[in-house]
Parts: sequence; C-alpha cells; structure tokens
Amino acid sequence: MNKIVTRVMCILLATLAGVSLPAWAQWEASNRADLVIRGGWLFDSQLGARRANPGISIRDGRFVSVNSVGGSVSNAMVLELEDDDTLIPGMIDLHAHYNLDLVDKGRVEEVANNATVLLANGVTATWSAGEYYPERVIAQRDRIDAGEAIGPRLFASGPYFGSFRCEYNVGVHEDECIGWPNDITDAEIRSEVDYWAEQGVISIKIKQASPGEMAVLIDQAKRHRMTTAAHLANYEVEYDVELRDAILMGLDRVEHQLTLGSGGERSAEMPQMIEMMLTHQVYYDANLQMYGGILERRKYPEMIWADEARYFTPYARELLEKRGEPPPESDAEEYAQRVREVKALYDAGGEDLLIIGTDEPVYTSLLPGFAYHRELLAMSYAGIPNAAILKAATINGARALGIDDRVGSIEVGKLADLFVAKGDPLADIKRARDIRWVIKSGTVYDPSELLDSAEDSIGPAGPDDHAAWELKLRALREAN
Repeated sequence: MNKIVTRVMCILLATLAGVSLPAWAQWEASNRADLVIRGGWLFDSQLGARRANPGISIRDGRFVSVNSVGGSVSNAMVLELEDDDTLIPGMIDLHAHYNLDLVDKGRVEEVANNATVLLANGVTATWSAGEYYPERVIAQRDRIDAGEAIGPRLFASGPYFGSFRCEYNVGVHEDECIGWPNDITDAEIRSEVDYWAEQGVISIKIKQASPGEMAVLIDQAKRHRMTTAAHLANYEVEYDVELRDAILMGLDRVEHQLTLGSGGERSAEMPQMIEMMLTHQVYYDANLQMYGGILERRKYPEMIWADEARYFTPYARELLEKRGEPPPESDAEEYAQRVREVKALYDAGGEDLLIIGTDEPVYTSLLPGFAYHRELLAMSYAGIPNAAILKAATINGARALGIDDRVGSIEVGKLADLFVAKGDPLADIKRARDIRWVIKSGTVYDPSELLDSAEDSIGPAGPDDHAAWELKLRALREAN
C-alpha cells in the first residue's frame, strides 16, 4: 500500500482511539478541516495575471471564497504564505503517458508511483494519450477517486484508436495489426468507442488510423460528447490523415506538429493550417521537450535539476544505464520547425489554444512529472510568455479536455486543486518547479514526502520480475 495512504490510515485510527498525534500527523489530520490560505500571490489563469492573494477558503474539497476569507476561520487550518509565494491552479498534463519500456519488450503502464511523482510536481490532473494496459489506468483512477491511493485525477484515454495498438510493429496505418485489423468495420469502430465511453473515458487518442476510420471515430466520439486528439504523422514522414482533413472532420486537439519535416515546401502550408486551427478552435499540444529532448538538455543543463533515477528500482536503473542514451527524437532543423510552429500559432492569436503535454514514454531514467517542467521551460525558450505558458498548463488544458467547469482556475465552486510555488513564475518559469505544497481537493501534500514515498519503486525488482513489464498485444477479435 502507498506509504502516504498508510500514514493517513494510522492517523484515523489514532484519532479514533484518542491517541495524541505527532506534529506531522496533526498537520495531515487537519486536512479534514476547512482550509484557509492567506498571503503571497495568486495566478489568475483566466486573466493570465499574478495578483496579491487576500485569502481563499476551501471546504469539502472546493473553493468557497476567493479574494477574501469567508466565514469564521476559528476551526480552519490556516496556511500563511511567504511574501513571494505564488498560488497556481493545479496543472494538467494533456499527453501524460504512464507507460515505460524497461525490459525491451514494449511499453507498459505503471500508474502508482508515476502518478505520485506527477502530483509532487504540481500536476493534479492528467490525460494519458493512449494506453497499452487501459485496465491498469482505470483501476488506479478508481483507487484515487475512492481515497485509497494518492495521485492526480486520472482521465483515462483507453487504448490507441488505430493500428498503433500494435506499438512500433506498425509504421503506417496500412500495416496489419491484430488489435486494429485493416478490415475493421465501421460497426466495430463504433463499438470500441461505445465500450470505452462506458468505462468513463472522456477523450480518445487516434494514431495510425486511416482517413475513413478517423471520420467514424470522431463522429462516434461526438455522440458520447467525448473529445478527440490525434497523432497524424506516420513513421514514413507522411500523414496518415492530412491535418486539414482532420480539422474538417472535427478533431479537437492536434499533437506534435503542424507541418512535416524541417521546412521546405510543406512549411508553406503552415499559415493556412494555423488559420484553420483558429477558425475551428483546435488545440495544439507541441510536446517540445520530447522532440527537442536530448538536444535541448545538452543546450540547457538547467532542464535537469533532480535525480530522477532514484524512483526506479536498483535493477531498473542498471537496465537503463546499460541501454544508454537513445538517439534524438528529431534533428535540430526539424525541431526548429516545431518551435516556429508553436510560436506562429501564439503570434497569430492562438494563445488560448496552446496546451501542455509531456509525451514521455520512458526509455531513460527521466520521468513525466519532471518532464512537465521541462515542457514549460521549452515553451519559454520558444518565446512564449510565461503567463501564456501557465494558462496553457491550467485553464487551456481544462477547456481542451472539457473539464473547465471543475478545474483549471481558482474560482468559487471549483475543485480545490492548486500548488504553492516559491517565487514568481511569471518572472522565471523555473519557479513553478520549486514547490512548497501541493493541494488536491483541499488536501495538503508535502511534495518531498510524496517523492520519498516513490523512491526505488518503478520497474522490475530483478531478472525474474519481467512479466508485468512486457507488452503483450491483444487481438480485437476473438480467435475462432
């Protein structure tokens, strides 16, 4: 059982027995009371501005007053902020893969400790952008929602919708995949969407689908009021579905890139694609830290500031060290084109369409929770103002996923998801990673304790513990 959950259970038992609690336990037990946060500053994600915080009140996991302390505070837990602290709405990772390839047998989900690391970094909600073991994500989602585990709000995506269900065994949508056969019928596609909607999936990821398949997927998703995101390019540096076609089909979010390659003739399409995205209000998730990856980390050493390897088991660390550094996801010219695209969309008036996602399927000892702050840095290096980056991380992400009535801003009635950063992230985006407290549904977490609870936890324990870390492809149809 999660160490922090165990501690909370011990607090409850001690309280019932009338036992005097130590200081740390009194702190955690008081999370059940009303919470008041006074002083410091507050980032208003609706306005994209930082302003003084007169005080906010939280009751039953929701904001009940903002800009003043409503009602009596005599029975409330009070957090007094330092003069330069900044309250920021909980951040949302719109491309939060929980899968890792640690034994060279494909990517599989690890949702317990990855989730803890994400929460410790101020990420209070994630959408997983394609899963190989969806049942693991949904089970952990349910445990978190029931208070039996610690982590962000897990908005599951279900499996990939398209032939990428067979991972890198396919390169283009025409390649055969047992999980998404070339002769898949419209009825089977609609049935798949129906099934995952019943499991509580509110948004699906399309990758390596044909144009006809994508049209059916988007149509059926809309019937369930689900949003859609897509990775449109294939591994032959072509589009499985052209961006303009996907937009006209009603796609809600585009991943990675707006044009193919590193420039040239295809880049001439960029102004038209941006105009279409603005017209149709299509969100853009550039994932710069993944595609800049190694090259950016070499250029900017400040992108690595923590020992992320310590969250893997000692055996997994050995495997990763033997594997060594993978090649860059894109060369310098291609990456420069991606930077041009995200900046061009912003300059054209697309600030509200920018969202933040890490796209960090783990092949190295670097984890998505820390990668989220690398993405904030990469956006800053691309010339996006810090206020716009924080909007992308909060309210834009909530709107893109259709959950802005619940999260994304510090407003009365919304779920009390936020974190306290030491300093002003509008002056220096790196301040957002220097976190004093993380608060989810009004419960206060010490990020250092969250991180300590995940140490030495991710990956197989040894050579005999590989089975759960190997991807086993699943057929869409039952064998005769």
